[in-house]
Formats: sequence, C-alpha cells, structure tokens
Amino acid sequence: MAKSVLLARPHPFIAAEMKPLLEQCGYAAVKLENLADLTVQAKNSAGVVISLAVSSSLGETAADVFTRLRQGVPRIPVLFAAMLPLDKAQSSLERLAKQAGVQATILGVAAGNANAAALGNPNTFLYISKDDLADPARRAIASRMVQRHFR
Repeated sequence: MAKSVLLARPHPFIAAEMKPLLEQCGYAAVKLENLADLTVQAKNSAGVVISLAVSSSLGETAADVFTRLRQGVPRIPVLFAAMLPLDKAQSSLERLAKQAGVQATILGVAAGNANAAALGNPNTFLYISKDDLADPARRAIASRMVQRHFR
C-alpha cells in the first residue's frame, strides 16, 4: 500500500498539478475535508502539502493550517505549493516560519537542492511552484525532492 501525503489546504492547483506528481512518486494524495481532522490524518501521513493560495476549500489561511499542524504533529515534513515562483513566495514563507517560531530552511526546486541533507527535516520548507511542474526537467527534480522529503 502506498504511503499517503495529506493535502492539508486543498486548492485547484494542488488537485490538478500536485496530486498527479505525488501519485507518480508513489504516494496516495489524501484531501483534508475538515480542519478538525488535521492532526489525526497528518499522523498517518508521510508528509503534508499546504497551498499558499489566497483561498482554499478549507477556508483557513496557510499560516493557521501550519500552526495547527505544528501543534499536533510537530515532526512531520511539509511542502508548500503555489502559483508563484519561489522568489515571489520567499517572504511569505519566512513570515510563516517566524509566526510559528520555526527556524526554517527554505528549499526550492533546483538541481543543487535535489540531494540536500535538509530534505525530510520538519523545519525544511520544500517549495514547489506551478512553473516547477510545467517544465519536464524541473518536474523530474521536484519528483526526486518530494521522494527525499516525504521518506
């Protein structure tokens, strides 16, 4: 049976782009339907994906979901996803880490990061943008990074 990855803040981009990537990597993507179930579902997952999109079917901000996740399952690896390239999302990720009291290592999809020792660490924020998944070479790197992050 495939390990599952929790889509903790679902968004159409996550469903359309991230879910197939996760499945290609050998994970079953499980969509969170209710924030009250976050801790229970995360405990049974290899990792969690949080969309940085302004809106989500969950109705909670990315910061709220991440804070709640850290309170319930502090050691689980997290991947953040959005439409924006990393340089445009970097400040949001740094602010989110600061609010949560996390000294985060932020890794984007790049050949030099594919084997980073920080992957798999709960304080590593792996970030994947829509453009990372649209380019075949970067998608392949993203796939390797996801597999190392969600061991």
